[in-house]
Amino acid sequence: MTELMYTEHPDLFKLSAQVTQHGSDAKGMYLVLNQSLFYPQGGGQPADQGKIIAANACYEVFDVRNVDGEVRHYITCNNTPIHPVDAVTIKIDKERRVLNSKYHTAGHLIAAVVEKENPELKAIKGHQFPREAYVEFGSTVSDADNFMAQINSRVSKCIASKATVRTEELNADDTAIIAQDLPYELPKNKSLRVCHIEGFSPVPCGGTHVNTLEDISSFAIKKCKSKKGKTRIYYEVE
Repeated sequence: MTELMYTEHPDLFKLSAQVTQHGSDAKGMYLVLNQSLFYPQGGGQPADQGKIIAANACYEVFDVRNVDGEVRHYITCNNTPIHPVDAVTIKIDKERRVLNSKYHTAGHLIAAVVEKENPELKAIKGHQFPREAYVEFGSTVSDADNFMAQINSRVSKCIASKATVRTEELNADDTAIIAQDLPYELPKNKSLRVCHIEGFSPVPCGGTHVNTLEDISSFAIKKCKSKKGKTRIYYEVE
């Protein structure tokens, strides 16, 4: 099993590791490592990209996925042989990671602000890919343009407040408490990793985040669609 080091060290971008397995599937060639800094795509957040550097080769990692509990680092084709137990250095694309973290945290912030101001609106989906990011809520609003302007203003004020953002592990009892307010099921009797934005309730999340809301920097809600029982807020950060 790959130890996902980004959960405890989100600001680490280079690390030594060891190849434990290699193979190929429909997406291409992949390496499995004993530990990794790469975030595997999931939870609305795109995968990290970067390099895996061996003694005699450098592999570009173009995608990372968790396949049946196995973290696969998909690499560009290279004729250099790969062997288990090979020592490697992994380097993730820092600029991409930082941008993805901003988008992911901004998505949580939008959901938190909307739900706090409008209890009837519950976030049911988040898609934090740059240039196509949105948060979806399970209800509609009467005036989408006015609603968008209000949320944009409130989120911008939160960002300016420099509130802290942290991830932590909640025990089973605390997980059960936050589960009461969620529109989806959580694993029972288990601890859970959450994202906790200062001033708001923690929410389940396995992704990467900024340290303070100020780190999001430039933010704007670009569009709001409200129809067929759902509302989507589209946004951008830089």
